[in-house]
Amino acid sequence: MCDGCGSLINNILVNFADVYSGQRPAFISRACGRVELIGGHTDYNEGFIIAAAIDKSCLVAVSKRDDDNVCLYSEWAKEKHEFELTNDLEPADDCRWANYARGVVALLLQDGLALKGANLYVACDVPVGAGLSSSAALEVSIGKAMMHLSGPGCEIEPIRLAQICQKAENTFANSPCGIMDQVVSIMGRKDKAVFLDCRDLGIECLPFESGIGSIMIFDSKVKHEVGGGEYGKRRQQCESACAVLAKKYPQVKALRDADESMLEAVKDKLDSVAFSRASHVIGENARVLAAAGALSRNDMAKFGKLMSESHSSARDLYQISCEQTDFLVEQICGYDGAYGARISGGGFGGSVVAMARPETTEKISQGVRKAYKDRFGLDCDVYVARPWQGTEIIELDTA
Repeated sequence: MCDGCGSLINNILVNFADVYSGQRPAFISRACGRVELIGGHTDYNEGFIIAAAIDKSCLVAVSKRDDDNVCLYSEWAKEKHEFELTNDLEPADDCRWANYARGVVALLLQDGLALKGANLYVACDVPVGAGLSSSAALEVSIGKAMMHLSGPGCEIEPIRLAQICQKAENTFANSPCGIMDQVVSIMGRKDKAVFLDCRDLGIECLPFESGIGSIMIFDSKVKHEVGGGEYGKRRQQCESACAVLAKKYPQVKALRDADESMLEAVKDKLDSVAFSRASHVIGENARVLAAAGALSRNDMAKFGKLMSESHSSARDLYQISCEQTDFLVEQICGYDGAYGARISGGGFGGSVVAMARPETTEKISQGVRKAYKDRFGLDCDVYVARPWQGTEIIELDTA
């Protein structure tokens, strides 16, 4: 259990009885948020990513019901939403936050799982809209909760759960995310970074030496929303570039199969925007592979340099940064002890992730927060995150 979960659990145990008429939860399903260390927008291009589950979680407390309904309560939204366990579940028009859970339940039912009715209480300390995948943490914790309640016959492979959660977000929340968020939320490991091949969903856990490098997350407070139109446009632009590449190079099934020389060879057949988008993705895949080697050697200086190069590419070629996140990266990298920094997640706001020497994190945090407040009038929340176990079931004493 993550260090910060104790207070969340205590609040749940107090409030669950108020929301559900004196009931006590039987267990809690926990799933982590995640931070993308490097690999921006490579996931839906079948490329490579290095990420880590972090010690910020979504918790779902569960008690069973005697009927075939699921009742959700969100501590964040402060509202209930109830629906029946049927195979024809559709997105709800009047409760957007609940569609992440409705989608997971609907797709688990379609996968043949005999789910049971449940009362679910959702509490989360993953910042919403910060690019740390609070949505995937919610989906995974809901999926694990429903399967655990429903018994041994309702277990599925972790990667299958990730695929279901991704599809739920794509179809019920109308958010075109890739698979990385859900995989890392499920497969994250304590004190390990996760190297993910997004084509075959192969996972490798890389060493993360916390004595050498600390992960710092800076929430710009510019709200990030994957379901926004610009994210979808980037996917379309990549698909367009890939189609042009495939005409000349049939082996190119996704941008992950192309290199810079191949892209240069079809430059005259691409508009400048599609060329830039593809150039970012191809370069980013190469940076991720180099970063994996750096982590394996505990070379945080090299890893940080690649992170900063990733941000420059995201800013100039993929155009997913903004004034606030550019400012944060510039400020962070101006400190002795900062290895590097980049925008993390879908972009258009959200968080900046940095790698720094552990003994310098407090100085960097204080200085950057002050500079950000002076420039934008906004408080920048800063988290020093530790790679954590992605998901677990926490059994409770029901006596």
